[in-house]
Amino acid sequence: MARKGENVRNILILADLTSPLMKPRILMLKDLPYNKYILHNANNISLNDEIISSYEGFIVLEHPKIESLKLRYLYSFFYTFYLLIKLNPKLIVVHWASRLYQNLLLALFGKRVIVHTMGGEINKEEDCYGKKKFFTGILLRYAKVITGKTEVMKEIALSNFPFLDKQKIKILSFGVEERFYDISSDAKKRELKVEILGKDYKNVFFSIRTFKRIHFHKEIIRVFLDSYKDSDDTCLIVSVLSCESDYLRECEEEFDLKNQKNIIFVNIKHDDMHKFLYISDAILSLKLFDGISQSIMEALCARVFVIASDIKNHAMLLEHKKNSYLINDFLELKDAFCFVLDNTFQNIDNQMLNRNKQKKYYLRILKEEFGV
Repeated sequence: MARKGENVRNILILADLTSPLMKPRILMLKDLPYNKYILHNANNISLNDEIISSYEGFIVLEHPKIESLKLRYLYSFFYTFYLLIKLNPKLIVVHWASRLYQNLLLALFGKRVIVHTMGGEINKEEDCYGKKKFFTGILLRYAKVITGKTEVMKEIALSNFPFLDKQKIKILSFGVEERFYDISSDAKKRELKVEILGKDYKNVFFSIRTFKRIHFHKEIIRVFLDSYKDSDDTCLIVSVLSCESDYLRECEEEFDLKNQKNIIFVNIKHDDMHKFLYISDAILSLKLFDGISQSIMEALCARVFVIASDIKNHAMLLEHKKNSYLINDFLELKDAFCFVLDNTFQNIDNQMLNRNKQKKYYLRILKEEFGV
């Protein structure tokens, strides 16, 4: 660690390393000639060797496991304070702004801070309320740079935090990893279907979002069963990542899911996500409010139709009946299913998806704003 009086050659990154979004974003900084420290969130989830080793060139730091939430936050506060003083970082990179008391410390170093908002922490329908909003606002007020994926996200941040200087909010999507562009041949797709699903289904739909009420899996399953119950050539893959167990039980009881042979529940590692996209005809991503989710961006790169809610943010990437089918009512899902099976995906180029361009822009921001 850097000592007092030495040239400051440290970067401190705060992130949840169990999130599949983090690795490709953090690794954009790999070639910067600094000591790069990552402080994993105080969420009582220990990192395995596989995750730690994937951050070669970075020094990964963890909090001890503390069951008491108050004590855990207290420890995190003082450990973060220690790191800020000891490392004296030239740049502080914060992924996810809703950090409660930690934000008081980060605000003191605000001129060195770039905050990458993820959507939920600036959306009043999710995490932007009460004391969470208060502490998020402190960090956003004093951070030198804030990023969001789209202009719509910028508008939402400004509406919920009207004191922000709009000039410091940059649009940065981080793009999509190259593996999602490698489209498989028809023969390879058939092999993958048998490997993953146990059968070469002709038609595959994929309800891709985490299994939570806000993603309307129950409504998706209901319409799918109305259309394809007991179909031998059509299946629905349902992600049970970050599952709300009560919600899943409701669905199991209502639809007798254990006996629905063509609904397949999977807990997918993000490292395998491209394989599931390769075998899918369409993904389903429904939400009353949404940013541009990474899963939508990845599906478009894999040239997979997106069935999604017709909301403002989606207009950045999705064009109805070209690369997507946008719905305003669950009754439209039947038409959406039919459309994506009967039509050809039309690719639309968008620099939001281009990882190399996004990386160059990111590094330019860091150089111009922080001298890194």
